[in-house]
Amino acid sequence: SFQGKEKFHKTVRFAQFYFIDAFILLACGAEFHLLSFHLDTTKDDLKRYKQRSVCKLVQKFPMASTMEITSLSAVNDFYSYIVLTAGSNRALEVFDLNAGCSTAVIPEVHTRSVHQICQNKGSSFSTQQPEAYNLFMTTAAGDGIKLWDLRTLR
Repeated sequence: SFQGKEKFHKTVRFAQFYFIDAFILLACGAEFHLLSFHLDTTKDDLKRYKQRSVCKLVQKFPMASTMEITSLSAVNDFYSYIVLTAGSNRALEVFDLNAGCSTAVIPEVHTRSVHQICQNKGSSFSTQQPEAYNLFMTTAAGDGIKLWDLRTLR
Protein backbone atom coordinates (compact mmCIF):
# COMPACT_ATOMS: atom_id res chain seq x y z
CA SER A 1 0.00 0.00 0.00
CA PHE A 2 1.04 3.59 -0.51
CA GLN A 3 -0.37 7.05 -0.05
CA GLY A 4 0.19 10.23 -1.96
CA LYS A 5 0.74 13.60 -0.34
CA GLU A 6 -2.84 14.57 -1.22
CA LYS A 7 -5.07 15.13 1.80
CA PHE A 8 -8.78 14.78 1.18
CA HIS A 9 -11.10 17.35 2.76
CA LYS A 10 -14.05 14.92 2.72
CA THR A 11 -14.60 11.18 2.70
CA VAL A 12 -13.55 9.41 -0.51
CA ARG A 13 -16.81 7.82 -1.72
CA PHE A 14 -15.65 6.09 -4.91
CA ALA A 15 -12.31 4.81 -6.10
CA GLN A 16 -11.46 2.87 -9.24
CA PHE A 17 -8.73 2.22 -11.75
CA TYR A 18 -9.11 4.08 -15.04
CA PHE A 19 -7.77 4.04 -18.62
CA ILE A 20 -6.63 0.40 -18.53
CA ASP A 21 -5.08 0.76 -15.05
CA ALA A 22 -2.97 3.80 -16.00
CA PHE A 23 -4.71 6.09 -13.49
CA ILE A 24 -6.89 6.10 -10.37
CA LEU A 25 -10.15 8.03 -10.08
CA LEU A 26 -11.37 9.12 -6.63
CA ALA A 27 -14.63 10.94 -5.88
CA CYS A 28 -14.43 13.22 -2.87
CA GLY A 29 -17.11 15.77 -2.03
CA ALA A 30 -18.26 17.58 -5.18
CA GLU A 31 -15.15 16.76 -7.23
CA PHE A 32 -13.25 13.79 -8.52
CA HIS A 33 -9.49 13.46 -8.69
CA LEU A 34 -7.43 11.91 -11.47
CA LEU A 35 -4.27 10.41 -9.96
CA SER A 36 -1.22 8.86 -11.58
CA PHE A 37 0.67 6.20 -9.69
CA HIS A 38 3.83 4.15 -9.78
CA LEU A 39 4.24 0.98 -7.71
CA ASP A 40 7.83 0.08 -6.93
CA THR A 41 8.00 -3.70 -6.65
CA THR A 42 11.77 -4.04 -6.24
CA LYS A 43 12.86 -5.91 -3.14
CA ASP A 44 15.83 -4.58 -1.22
CA ASP A 45 16.23 -5.75 2.38
CA LEU A 46 18.44 -2.76 3.23
CA LYS A 47 15.93 -0.19 1.96
CA ARG A 48 12.64 -1.99 2.59
CA TYR A 49 11.35 0.74 4.90
CA LYS A 50 11.90 3.50 2.35
CA GLN A 51 8.70 4.22 0.43
CA ARG A 52 9.42 4.49 -3.31
CA SER A 53 5.88 3.98 -4.62
CA VAL A 54 4.27 7.29 -5.53
CA CYS A 55 0.82 8.64 -6.25
CA LYS A 56 0.40 12.14 -7.72
CA LEU A 57 -2.57 14.33 -8.48
CA VAL A 58 -2.95 14.98 -12.21
CA GLN A 59 -6.10 17.12 -12.08
CA LYS A 60 -9.26 17.81 -10.04
CA PHE A 61 -12.64 17.97 -11.79
CA PRO A 62 -15.40 19.77 -9.89
CA MET A 63 -19.00 18.83 -10.55
CA ALA A 64 -21.19 21.89 -11.17
CA SER A 65 -23.72 23.06 -8.56
CA THR A 66 -23.69 20.08 -6.24
CA MET A 67 -22.66 19.34 -2.67
CA GLU A 68 -21.55 15.75 -3.19
CA ILE A 69 -20.93 13.23 -5.96
CA THR A 70 -23.31 10.33 -5.31
CA SER A 71 -22.11 8.08 -8.15
CA LEU A 72 -19.22 7.89 -10.60
CA SER A 73 -18.65 5.65 -13.62
CA ALA A 74 -15.72 5.23 -15.99
CA VAL A 75 -14.72 2.32 -18.23
CA ASN A 76 -11.38 0.72 -17.40
CA ASP A 77 -11.59 -2.28 -19.75
CA PHE A 78 -10.70 -0.26 -22.87
CA TYR A 79 -9.53 3.27 -23.67
CA SER A 80 -12.36 5.69 -22.97
CA TYR A 81 -12.06 9.38 -22.09
CA ILE A 82 -15.60 9.62 -20.71
CA VAL A 83 -16.32 9.88 -16.97
CA LEU A 84 -19.91 10.15 -15.76
CA THR A 85 -20.80 11.65 -12.39
CA ALA A 86 -24.09 12.16 -10.58
CA GLY A 87 -24.57 14.58 -7.74
CA SER A 88 -26.73 15.26 -4.72
CA ASN A 89 -28.46 17.92 -6.86
CA ARG A 90 -29.99 15.07 -8.98
CA ALA A 91 -27.94 16.12 -12.03
CA LEU A 92 -25.69 13.96 -14.21
CA GLU A 93 -22.51 15.43 -15.65
CA VAL A 94 -20.41 14.11 -18.54
CA PHE A 95 -16.66 14.77 -18.46
CA ASP A 96 -14.27 14.30 -21.38
CA LEU A 97 -10.85 13.74 -19.80
CA ASN A 98 -9.17 14.02 -23.21
CA ALA A 99 -10.41 17.63 -23.39
CA GLY A 100 -9.98 18.04 -19.61
CA CYS A 101 -13.43 19.49 -18.98
CA SER A 102 -17.14 18.92 -18.48
CA THR A 103 -19.02 18.55 -21.77
CA ALA A 104 -22.64 18.24 -20.65
CA VAL A 105 -24.94 18.53 -17.65
CA ILE A 106 -28.34 16.83 -17.51
CA PRO A 107 -30.45 18.35 -14.69
CA GLU A 108 -33.03 16.37 -12.70
CA VAL A 109 -32.09 12.95 -14.05
CA HIS A 110 -34.27 11.23 -11.41
CA THR A 111 -36.64 12.39 -8.66
CA ARG A 112 -33.91 11.49 -6.12
CA SER A 113 -30.11 11.46 -6.23
CA VAL A 114 -28.64 8.87 -8.57
CA HIS A 115 -26.98 6.08 -6.59
CA GLN A 116 -25.71 3.99 -9.50
CA ILE A 117 -24.39 4.66 -13.01
CA CYS A 118 -23.54 1.72 -15.23
CA GLN A 119 -21.77 2.17 -18.57
CA ASN A 120 -21.80 -0.48 -21.28
CA LYS A 121 -18.36 -2.09 -21.08
CA GLY A 122 -19.13 -4.91 -23.49
CA SER A 123 -18.71 -8.60 -22.87
CA SER A 124 -16.17 -11.26 -23.73
CA PHE A 125 -19.13 -13.60 -24.41
CA SER A 126 -20.81 -11.62 -27.20
CA THR A 127 -20.15 -8.96 -29.81
CA GLN A 128 -22.00 -5.65 -30.02
CA GLN A 129 -22.44 -2.89 -32.52
CA PRO A 130 -20.04 0.04 -31.82
CA GLU A 131 -23.05 2.30 -31.13
CA ALA A 132 -23.95 0.15 -28.11
CA TYR A 133 -20.98 1.56 -26.20
CA ASN A 134 -22.77 4.93 -26.10
CA LEU A 135 -25.43 3.50 -23.76
CA PHE A 136 -25.46 3.81 -20.00
CA MET A 137 -28.00 3.34 -17.20
CA THR A 138 -28.82 5.30 -14.08
CA THR A 139 -30.89 4.31 -11.07
CA ALA A 140 -32.18 6.10 -8.00
CA ALA A 141 -34.02 4.71 -4.98
CA GLY A 142 -37.74 4.56 -5.69
CA ASP A 143 -37.35 5.88 -9.25
CA GLY A 144 -36.50 2.82 -11.32
CA ILE A 145 -33.82 2.49 -13.99
CA LYS A 146 -33.28 4.81 -16.97
CA LEU A 147 -31.38 3.92 -20.14
CA TRP A 148 -29.44 6.82 -21.72
CA ASP A 149 -27.57 7.47 -24.96
CA LEU A 150 -24.41 9.62 -24.75
CA ARG A 151 -24.93 10.94 -28.29
CA THR A 152 -28.33 12.49 -27.53
CA LEU A 153 -28.20 12.67 -23.69
CA ARG A 154 -31.78 11.38 -23.65
